[in-house]
Amino acid sequence: MQLKKISRVLISVSDKTGIIQVANALRENKVEILASDGTAAFLKENGIDAQSISEITQAPEMLGGKVKTLHPAIHAAILANPDIPSERDQLISVGPIDAVIVNLYPRPGFDIGGPALIRAGAKNCESVSVITSASQYQEFVAGLSQGFSLVQREAWAREALVVTAEYDLQLAAERGKQLRYGENPHQGAYLVSQSEIGVAGAEVFQGKAMSFNNYLDVDAAWKLCNATPNSISIVKHGIPSGVAFAADVVMAYRSALACDPTSAFGGVVASSQSIDENCAIEITKNFTEVVVAPSYSDGALKVFSTKPNLRVIRIKESRPHSREIRAIDGGYLVQERDVFSESDTSANWRLDAGNHGDSLQRSDLEFAWRIAAFSRSNAIVIVKNMSTIGIGAGSVNRLDAARSAVERARLHLSSALPGSVAASDAFFPFPDALQILAEAGVSAIVHPGGSINDAQVIAAAHEAGITLYSSGIRHFSH
Repeated sequence: MQLKKISRVLISVSDKTGIIQVANALRENKVEILASDGTAAFLKENGIDAQSISEITQAPEMLGGKVKTLHPAIHAAILANPDIPSERDQLISVGPIDAVIVNLYPRPGFDIGGPALIRAGAKNCESVSVITSASQYQEFVAGLSQGFSLVQREAWAREALVVTAEYDLQLAAERGKQLRYGENPHQGAYLVSQSEIGVAGAEVFQGKAMSFNNYLDVDAAWKLCNATPNSISIVKHGIPSGVAFAADVVMAYRSALACDPTSAFGGVVASSQSIDENCAIEITKNFTEVVVAPSYSDGALKVFSTKPNLRVIRIKESRPHSREIRAIDGGYLVQERDVFSESDTSANWRLDAGNHGDSLQRSDLEFAWRIAAFSRSNAIVIVKNMSTIGIGAGSVNRLDAARSAVERARLHLSSALPGSVAASDAFFPFPDALQILAEAGVSAIVHPGGSINDAQVIAAAHEAGITLYSSGIRHFSH
């Protein structure tokens, strides 16, 4: 593993804690020190020789210090590949810079030059070590005598890009829309959005200000509507309580509500179709926090105006992100967005037990399959006639999810259970959950398959006389 020693470093730090010790170690290792004017003055005051950016570029700081390190001579020295003679020949005033030590202005400052230096160093991590935190100083100093590997430089570059991403997001939040609070009243919250795009940029016709939790529920409901066209979904705490398809929007709403009217109380109603006056009348019969749709009739808006606290919003344009990001302690998880492909249909599922049903049964299965993908796992969704009749979601085991789905169906729509279908968002680890569904009257089930106990599950389906499909793909919402 080839190690690369540092010969020239650029330091520009707002927080100067620990930087004298680092500079002393650099000096001991005969590393040339360049620094932004303020940092150079600080180092010189402490007996450390450092050449300032202004001395190198012969360009003084401008606009009261707003423009300091933004100079082609500096960025070229960071971005150049020292092993390519033609790139070295283009450098002026200073040779290649192979280490950058930068920390950013504390917020609510707005650092321009610092992020630019960090990003330049991260881009050229094959040649440059980029240090962005005092917590990295000890490791950096310890390796100066031997040099640093490409693996180490790449690790620092990843950390550096997270630093600039978090900084930019915080700046955007401070300039975004301040919400009353976050998930709880003691938490501050902001909405950062692109203009008039998606849930974040929705047009608000009326009602109280949208809350943090409202936005989360609307996002979940709207994604579900887009995955199940011409449907209405009712979502509470990010989990659907009812979803239905119908050509008539009023019938779709009634069917969605009938699945679980108790859980629908205080939920979000989302429609992928325009909401008309008759549907608005039905919605206002129940307590609803938010209604979202692509459009409304004038009559619908007039009906909603009788409920001044009801939030009524319109999403003009959807532009889903291709990736999803979740913060965890010490970092972030980034994944591609889960999407349904054209081949993700019953025509491509494997029939493991029973017989292929008619077109209505297959449509119900595909409908249940899509809703399960947007129901918090463990999830079981029971459907009949393109309407949910029971949803068990957010359970810590699949057995409880099946029981919950059946119990909800029995509570509100017990007569619909015979001949219904069900979808499980992940495989059945044991036959027990499938047996609960079959005993309740479910006639066909789809699950991803892939359990070590698939043979037992298939045998249970045969014994119960029901149809069982394996999709071969999992849509799982953790």
